Amino acid sequence: MDEKRYLQLTRFAIALTAVWICWTIFDSGMLQKNPVVYALEAARKNLEDGRFEEALLQYQELYHGDSDNLAALRGMAQALVQLGKEKEMKVTAKREMAMDKRGSAADHYKLAMSYYDQVIARESALASSSDRQRVLGVDHANRGILRDLMGDYPGALTDYDRSLHLEPEVAEGPGFMTRFMRNQAERPPTIADRADYLRRELAKPKAEQRLRMPTLDARQRAYSMD
Repeated sequence: MDEKRYLQLTRFAIALTAVWICWTIFDSGMLQKNPVVYALEAARKNLEDGRFEEALLQYQELYHGDSDNLAALRGMAQALVQLGKEKEMKVTAKREMAMDKRGSAADHYKLAMSYYDQVIARESALASSSDRQRVLGVDHANRGILRDLMGDYPGALTDYDRSLHLEPEVAEGPGFMTRFMRNQAERPPTIADRADYLRRELAKPKAEQRLRMPTLDARQRAYSMD
C-alpha cells in the first residue's frame, strides 16, 4: 500500500480514536479534574503529534492501572498501528531492511488487532445504548482500517459494513466545520466510499481486482463526528 494511502488512513484512524476517548471519558462520569482525564488527553496529543512510542507507553500505564479503561486499550491499539505503519513505510522505502528488537510491522498489526478484538467484544457485552452503539460503530470502522492496511480486504469490508449499520453518521465523513477549518471545499472519500469500492472490486475475478484507489485516496482526510 502506498505512502499516501497510509497517511490518509493514519489521520482517519487517529481522529476516530479521539472520538472513542472522548466518549469513554463522558460515559465513565470522570470529573474534569480527574488525573486520568489529563493522562488520556496527554496520550492522545502524543498520538496526534506523531509521538507514537510515547503515546503507547502512556496508554499502557493507564491500562495496567485499570484494565476496565477501554479508552486506554483503544489507544494502545492505535499507537501500535502507527508504529507498524512507520516500520512498513521504512522497509518499502528501503531505509530499513531488517527488523529491530521492537518487532516488525506485522507484529505491531497483529497485537493491535488483538486489542481491537478485545475492545469490540467487551463493548458488545455491556448494556446496549445509543451511545454505545455509536462507539461500536467507530470501533468497527477502525478495525476495518487496520484490516485494510493488512491486506484483508474482505475482512475490512465486513467491518466497514458493520460500522455503517451501527453508526450511519460514519457515511457522512467530515462535517462542514471540520472541512471549513481545513479549507477543504470538496467532500473527501469516506468509509462508505471505500466499502463501495471494495465491494465492486471483490466481485470481479481475482486477476482483475484493483483494491487500491490512489486518486480517491489522495483526497481523503481525517474523519471526525462534528
